[in-house]
Amino acid sequence: MKKFKDLRVILILIGIVFMFIFPVVFNDQYLIWVFSIALIYSVYASSWDLLSGYTGKENFGHAAFIAIGGYMVGFISKAFPIPVYLSLPISAIVSAIFGVVIGIPTLRLKGPYFALATLAVASIFEKLTISMSQYTGGEEGMIGITYLTDDPNKSYYFLLIFAVLAVYTMFKISRSNFGLILKALKSDEDACRAIGINTTFYKVSAFALSASFAGMAGTLVAHNFGYIGPDIVYPLSLNSMIMAVVGGIGGIVPAALGGFFLTFASELLRDFGDYNQIIYTLLLIFSALFLPNGVFNGLSNFLKPKGLKTSTEVRGGK
Repeated sequence: MKKFKDLRVILILIGIVFMFIFPVVFNDQYLIWVFSIALIYSVYASSWDLLSGYTGKENFGHAAFIAIGGYMVGFISKAFPIPVYLSLPISAIVSAIFGVVIGIPTLRLKGPYFALATLAVASIFEKLTISMSQYTGGEEGMIGITYLTDDPNKSYYFLLIFAVLAVYTMFKISRSNFGLILKALKSDEDACRAIGINTTFYKVSAFALSASFAGMAGTLVAHNFGYIGPDIVYPLSLNSMIMAVVGGIGGIVPAALGGFFLTFASELLRDFGDYNQIIYTLLLIFSALFLPNGVFNGLSNFLKPKGLKTSTEVRGGK
């Protein structure tokens, strides 16, 4: 079992090394740009999984925190150009505060009611950003936001390092005692409450952490495009869930991989014009039918030694 885990770690490290040498070897500016976007959304997908994958509270309005991070940069940019090293920590704190404010009332709801409540939150944010056009630019969005750097290659490396650190941080959180308690809440919240665990604290904390990383992803979206608007923000609520499910829900790294590869695939499929959505849908159906536990776990099944069960199979009692 240890050798199998070591193999997965080695494959992930090989992937990271490839990402570092990719711009040097290929020097394709379009692919570098696509990879840059995919790196941001890998963090976004992982941030969704940190709450929803580990607590079972499916957040259908996660894009609201992308909006908070992105529009916050837009508001500040109206006054002065804000560098990313200032906007990231500010967006993390502001998004976490919003996460607490939104989480305290909504996390009292169970099942589909929580999902509907978070979807309503995202809808309210969308209506506000469109109606308050004098501040947000309305449907046209906000332009003139400071770019990450003046060099696409430097921006790519910045995003790569940030994505690796962010995903690793969320992974360590998920493997800590905090993460174990979140898993316990997902399995049986009433039992956790009965043994004295402050379930509200852990759920709200998970919501705040999830919102914080999503807010930073939103900030990077704004800096990367030099623009933030409803057209690139609010469709991401459903996408974050799809990314995590395709990658492998309940796992930070699989969710990140799902976010990366689905973003990469959707960008490349733009060349197919009107057929891109059909092809994208077929890819999702293929994943659901043949890789129901996610692409990452599907690859794990393929690579594992014969007779060895993956963690997903063990949890399912197979």
